[in-house]
Amino acid sequence: MNPNDLLKSLDKLAEDLSESLKEKLIAFYLFGSVIISEDFHPGISDINTFIVLSDNSDMEDIKSARESYKKFKSIPFGIPLILKEREIKDSSDVFPIELIEIREHNRLLRGKDVLLDIEISRENIRRQCEMEIRAKIFGLRKMLFGIEDVRKNQEILYKSLTSTIVLLKQLLRLKDITIPETRTGIIDVLEQTFEKKLTGIKSLYQLREKREKLSLLNLEKLMKNYLEELEFFSEIINEKLS
Repeated sequence: MNPNDLLKSLDKLAEDLSESLKEKLIAFYLFGSVIISEDFHPGISDINTFIVLSDNSDMEDIKSARESYKKFKSIPFGIPLILKEREIKDSSDVFPIELIEIREHNRLLRGKDVLLDIEISRENIRRQCEMEIRAKIFGLRKMLFGIEDVRKNQEILYKSLTSTIVLLKQLLRLKDITIPETRTGIIDVLEQTFEKKLTGIKSLYQLREKREKLSLLNLEKLMKNYLEELEFFSEIINEKLS
């Protein structure tokens, strides 16, 4: 979709949400890779949106929002993130990474910017980062156990890569290192900062763009490198950044 056409459609969606939700729509954001053109890959990347509802909103308001999205089926929207206004503050210690990522890369389409004044602690970022990297390690080991399902596992790896880069990006944040805008830039700075070649992550990123199909042998090699790199960063965040 042409970027100008996309923005026009987003503005129409924002207007539709405003009309259907009225005062219950506190804010409506566009966020994610679509904000950074180099990271957005048509046909692969979802278009991510964030709806902030008033504290007195209910299920009927979510259903109204769903009806608005149905009018724009030609746009590859991911399922929107939906929070009530009070939940943003309450979630800052549980989901600090998601909130700080949206705050740094968004376009406010309607309402007030409710993310500006939220406080996010470094320790909460570190804790969530450690937990989710460990969860990815556990998941990769399960995948290795059932590696014969090559196509399924390859797609899972592709889908997990974006969140992995977001997590590893937080290590640069915790070390007060300037974070590049693009994913490729983040990977390069991670290699330089931690003196670690990220063969698995780089290969996966390149394959994701090309949608190449791997043999069982190549998939196993890729997963081995990817797993070893995540284990390396798990130790870093547990022992050196805690």
